[in-house]
Amino acid sequence: MILSSFPARPLLTLVIWGYLSLALAAGGTVKLEGVNGEMRKSIEAWLSLDDEPCDAPRWRLQTRLAQAGDEIRQALQAFGYYAPTVTPQLEHAGRECWRAVFNIRPGRRVHLRNIDIAIQGEGREDEALRKLISRAPLHSGDPLRHDRYDRVRDSLSHLAAERGYFKARFTRRELRVDPQAASADVHLHFDTGPRFHIGDIQIEQDALDTDLLQRYLEFHSGELYNRKALTDTSRALSGSGYFSRVLVEPLIDQAKNARVPIRISAVAADRHRYSASVGYTTDTGPRTGLGYRNQRINAQGHQFSSELSLSRVISKLTLGYSIPLAKPLTDRLKFEAGFKHEATDSYRADTSAVSATWTHLRDNQWLEERSLQASREEYKIGDDSPTASLLLMPGIGWTRTFADERLYPRRGLRLGFSGRGSLQSLVSDVSFLQLMAEAKGILGLPWRSRLIGRLNAGASAMNRFDELPVSVRFFAGGDTSVRGYSYKSLGPKNADGAVEGGRNLLTGSLELEHLFAPKWALAVFVDSGNAFNGTDVNPNTGIGVGIRWRSPVGPIRLDVAHPLDKDGDPIRLHFVMGPDL
Repeated sequence: MILSSFPARPLLTLVIWGYLSLALAAGGTVKLEGVNGEMRKSIEAWLSLDDEPCDAPRWRLQTRLAQAGDEIRQALQAFGYYAPTVTPQLEHAGRECWRAVFNIRPGRRVHLRNIDIAIQGEGREDEALRKLISRAPLHSGDPLRHDRYDRVRDSLSHLAAERGYFKARFTRRELRVDPQAASADVHLHFDTGPRFHIGDIQIEQDALDTDLLQRYLEFHSGELYNRKALTDTSRALSGSGYFSRVLVEPLIDQAKNARVPIRISAVAADRHRYSASVGYTTDTGPRTGLGYRNQRINAQGHQFSSELSLSRVISKLTLGYSIPLAKPLTDRLKFEAGFKHEATDSYRADTSAVSATWTHLRDNQWLEERSLQASREEYKIGDDSPTASLLLMPGIGWTRTFADERLYPRRGLRLGFSGRGSLQSLVSDVSFLQLMAEAKGILGLPWRSRLIGRLNAGASAMNRFDELPVSVRFFAGGDTSVRGYSYKSLGPKNADGAVEGGRNLLTGSLELEHLFAPKWALAVFVDSGNAFNGTDVNPNTGIGVGIRWRSPVGPIRLDVAHPLDKDGDPIRLHFVMGPDL
């Protein structure tokens, strides 16, 4: 109604006027001849001419054109070209908008001649500073790059501050360029002064016992100052779950006698946290979950958690009680009790269990877990009669991860080794010993590609296999096993043809991934392996393609897999979220 009552001619005039205003406000075009790559981008960043609109008066364009010559020369100096020739041309006649063309000849390039970098003061023997200088991208004979000189100069200042040289200064800081000789000399003389130590540590918080909080600290009074230790402490306290805000700061203005006090201020987080979740994986199908966590039962940092997870394949209820130990960031004692219902294509099992797990980071950086679990399991394989089994099962395991990046590593390796078992003479209904190993590696390749390999192996020894609960038998197949086959659908079969699991396991995977966009990658893969008895693996193999999205919280993978034998579905989708390592 409003548009139909508005006069047509004024509306048309308004539209035409708006279009012409936008056209006139648009800028002209600038063409750079004789340069490309980084030099072109640098010149484009310096130029002010391209900000002029199409209706700019000619006198102003001529002024900008003359100014552009100086701007181009300044941009080229950053790359060592101190005597360029710039020929400008402004085209306007017969065009709706102006066009500027610059013919650029960079000329002779300046090269580095003498490199004079020296450290004085207490930092003269500091290995970190010495390593920085040895790796500095400044070498006699190299083309001059101002950004490299700036980076070395600034890196020295930043590293010195991070390592506690708060009185550091340059006694000489020069980049001397001789355009006639096309040479440049670098003079950086850096006096670090004394290195400061950690002084008094002031702690402001009311959530935890001071003794527990101090066990999170990566530094102590009297030690040499190192900013990394402060950052690591802040990260550890923030990730503990006890605090909503943490600030670890050096009080440099209060430093005396080369000792700097440190103040730690932390605000307690809410004790109670509730969560609800929905998700989907092809192994378990749709799932929902509810959780509750008491972040701080007492001042000693004890925590309580409960989690309910429901899905078509696996449903479970878990209650946990956790106690921080000497190194609370990595060392904990955890007690758990829970119930788990699992219904796969191969079996159905209901398990009630209680356990205690001690986790400890060893000095060699291997994470060690020792556990003791008591469980009662009722299970049914295929058409077999239900069976119940009782186990008292101690276990031990070690894991370690090496990676150049946490979320999306280009190079990385995860290793894991574990063992568990039981004795029929000690509560359990069956005696067995089981050893497992896993390895996953990532190797960066050219053209934004990665090669990802995975290997899982397991072996068991027991007195009676038919009395071993299915939860400790080996199965293969699924999202993280042999894709192309459903979850735990591969392994030895009983007389009725139902998969009953095996004593041993061997599976492997090889995947080639190519990043074709900043956050998207394509992958091709082959998986093979099986669960088996004896020594005959009789592997099942699946091949497929996948797409990867690098989400802010980690990779999300969607795979289409095809099994190479008649036991699997012709095509099977696999959807997984989780870290690469």
